[in-house]
Amino acid sequence: MRSRLSLNLPVLAVATLSLAACSADIMRGYMGRSPEAVMAKYGPPVDVRDLPDGRRAYQWLEVETTTQQGEAITRAEGGRHGGRPKIRTEYAPSTTHEQRCFYTFYAHRTADGWRFDDFAKPALGC
Repeated sequence: MRSRLSLNLPVLAVATLSLAACSADIMRGYMGRSPEAVMAKYGPPVDVRDLPDGRRAYQWLEVETTTQQGEAITRAEGGRHGGRPKIRTEYAPSTTHEQRCFYTFYAHRTADGWRFDDFAKPALGC
């Protein structure tokens, strides 16, 4: 019998790829536009660098933090035939996961200022 997780892996893979494609589609929509267009929507970049080939790299960072609450499970074991049950409590701690996604655009200088002409594909899951 296959586990539920193994049955859901193809669905999870498609969903993850769809999200990655979504970020790339959003970035693609800024091609030919100025850095100010992205800044108006996402705020200032965390880094701007002039590259040796004359282009400029603009990088935005998105941090997503999720926390899953811990739990405590208490079980009574034994206690048959008038005996005293043994009480056992198991604790699972809270967990926190942080995902950092960098979005990097490349721009060239034009008469009208800097214009995006390329971007680095975001990491899987961003």
